[in-house]
Parts: sequence; C-alpha cells; structure tokens
Amino acid sequence: MRRFVEQDQDRFARLSGDWNPMHMDPVAARRTQAGAPVVHGVHLMLWTLDTLIGDGTVQGAVASVQAVFNKFVYLDTPAEIRVVRVSDDAIEAVVSAGGVDTTTVTIGLGNGETADAGAMDQPAATTQGRHPNVPALAEMAQQSGWMDPEAQDDLFPHATRLLGARRVGAIALTSRLVGMLFPGLHSVFGSLDVAVVPEHPRLGLGFRVAMANVRTRLLRMPIAGSGIAGTVVAFARREAVAQPGMAEIAPHVAPGSFAGTVALVTGGSRGLGALTARILAAGGARVIATYAMGRADADALATEIDAFLGAPVCSVLHYDMNKPNGVLPPGVTHLYHFASPRIYRQKAALFDPTVFAEFTQAYLGSFHDLCRALKGLRVAFYPSSVFVEAGRPRDMTEYAMIKAAGEILCEEMSATEGFPTVVCRRLPRMLTDQTATLARVATDDALTTMLPVVRDVQATGLL
Repeated sequence: MRRFVEQDQDRFARLSGDWNPMHMDPVAARRTQAGAPVVHGVHLMLWTLDTLIGDGTVQGAVASVQAVFNKFVYLDTPAEIRVVRVSDDAIEAVVSAGGVDTTTVTIGLGNGETADAGAMDQPAATTQGRHPNVPALAEMAQQSGWMDPEAQDDLFPHATRLLGARRVGAIALTSRLVGMLFPGLHSVFGSLDVAVVPEHPRLGLGFRVAMANVRTRLLRMPIAGSGIAGTVVAFARREAVAQPGMAEIAPHVAPGSFAGTVALVTGGSRGLGALTARILAAGGARVIATYAMGRADADALATEIDAFLGAPVCSVLHYDMNKPNGVLPPGVTHLYHFASPRIYRQKAALFDPTVFAEFTQAYLGSFHDLCRALKGLRVAFYPSSVFVEAGRPRDMTEYAMIKAAGEILCEEMSATEGFPTVVCRRLPRMLTDQTATLARVATDDALTTMLPVVRDVQATGLL
C-alpha cells in the first residue's frame, strides 16, 4: 500500500516533463474534472510494473504493457495493487484507491517484438516552460513531433533493470505528451498500450495525432521511440467554466436596487458565489467575497467589480469552513452561503461517513455558526439542490442527505429567536466547475436562475 504525496508528484513531473496543474497545483486543480490534485496515470502504471517486477510476480522478459485509466487517484489516499489474473503470457493487476478500482495494468510476458518499429522522424515538440499548451481541439488532428528525454531518475529501479532506462523514460514521456502537448492543459489520459521493440539510436519519443474527434473529444496518437511503440488514447476536457462578467450582468440589474446592504458571500471567489457577488455589486450592494485557497481568483473578482463600477465596492476575506476565522466583518446585512467542498466523490460503498462529516461541516455547521456570529445579520441564503429529489446522479447520497438536512435546519433557524430570516431555494443543475463533465449534460443558465433568487433575498432583507 502506498500514499502518493506532493514530493512524489514533483519527482515524477521532473522525470516525465508533465507539469499539468491538475497534478501540481491545488488551486488550479479544483477547477478541473478531478476537483483536486491527482496522481499521474503513467506514474501509477510504472509503479505497478516496478512493484510486480520487484516482488517477483513478473519474472522473465516483458513484451508489452497496457494501462486503462478509469478513475483518479487523489493525493494522500491509500493506493494498493491487486493481481487479478496470471497466465503464461500475461499478468493483469488493478490499482485501487480508497476502495475504488482506478487503473487496470496488463503486462504481456515474452521477448517482445523482433522488428524495429523505428522512431518517428519529427521535429522537437516544445511547451512554454512548465506551462501546458492550450491547442484548439479542431486543430490537433495530424499534429506530430518529437519529445527529447527529460531528467534521469531511479524512481522505478526494477522496471529500469528489466526494460532499460531508455524505455522507462520513453513511457514516462507519454504523460508529457498528454498533459503538456495534446490535448495539453485540458486533458485526461484514457489508456496507454506499448510494445517492447529493439531500441532505436534516437533518444526520446515521437508521436502523431492520428485522430481528434470533436464530438467525443477523444484523441488517438501512435507513438514510437527508445525501444517502445504503441498507442496513446486521451480525452480533451472542457475548459474551466467562466461565469458571466460584470459587463454582461449589469444590464439585467437595476442600479441602486441593492444599495444600503452589505453582503458576505462565502465561496465567492468562483462559480455561483462569484456570479452572485457580481449581481449584488451591480445592484449597489457592498460585497465581501470569501475564499479558502483561491486568493488570486478572489482578488481578480474584486478588481473586476471595482474597475467596472469605478468605486471600491468589493473586498475579499479569507474564510475556511473547516477552520473558521475568529474575526468577521461588522455591518453584514445579508449572507449568501456558497462555501463548498468537492461535490463528486469516488466511493466504494453507497455511504461514506467521512464524506458525510465533511459535508456536515461545510453545509450545516459553518452556515449555522456564521448566522450566529454575524451581528445585525438580517437574512441568510441557503442554496439547496434538486439533487435531494429522485433521479440524482450516482454517488450523490451524502450530498443529497446534507442538502435535505439543510432545508430542515433553515426551517428551524427561521422559527427560532436570535437567528436571521433564512431563505432556502432548491437550485437546478447549473454549469459550474463542480458540474462540468466530458459529455454535455443539460443545465440551466446560471445568470437567469440566480437573478430572481438574489432579488428575492435582498427584498426579504428589507422587510
């Protein structure tokens, strides 16, 4: 069993050249499909191969290695290798993390290909330092290039002993191909299939984008070089969701309609929180947007609002729902609670008490405590969800339970002296970083949905 940590990420990134922020940057990763930093898929593949060679499960020559990356492995999550099939010509193993099967690795046994697959005669492919490329999906087809080796490392000593450093380095370069070149920044590694072939004099790895399907967002890329040849399959993730800006929102909000109010928007640095902050500011409210880890996003929001309105209207405040600040701003009249952990979770069981406890603090505890702590607060908005109803997506049990409990808490608080009036709405599925998927799913327009909600909450506070 192993827990991958930041040092492991950095070491593999140096070997492979894959510095994609989905693996390396917690703030940037939260706006990806993963929602938090995840282990490089090729790292898991090579770790599995290295482990099975080292413990004697794999004996003799390796002819091929295949890996299918079905789910993410998050940092500091216990990962283990389980051998599921052994035959004369292959060994199949599964990597699981937190009880969830994530990666399937099949190791072909034998002496490999006798014919030299050669190396693709391509010019060197480049990136802007550690910044991934961002090519348009429609422009990826038939792109090709050559990747020179990255730094040497003894990260996989048993695999290196059996396959040679060149081959291990070339396999690692496939991570750079996907994470830095094509698709680049917005990428997910689907699968890798490599055969062991005689080594070629040119070090590194050549590639060609043989297919880039705009509808399915799937890329298929033949690779060859440094003693391996095969195919990479990857997917182009959709870009981070950009909510409407002040220029788009302002025409829909009457100037001065929210004047005289001070709104604290938790989780205001992105998503629905940032959208709500813009709506409030457009109506003349003074806005305090909180952030837990995205200070740059929060500052950018405040800069945008203030520049558009020509006045210092929006300020930012660090607030961690798991470690609430002791000092809260005075004079807050309205609270909009959009603080939220990562919603979608990979689970082995129907119900995970740890996830439920985290959601309890985020959606119930922190909301309750803020309503008690903000002196003079008139009204608080609690966003519930249609996911409490039947037909919710899979793996949403804890989220739906908490939102249902939140509705009950709102009723009790509104009927109890000492609490502000609480407005609760079941919001439809809207397109945000939390709900974005590879396949398009029907969603409601965020601005159209939130405008009447904000107007109702602001009007309630004036009664």
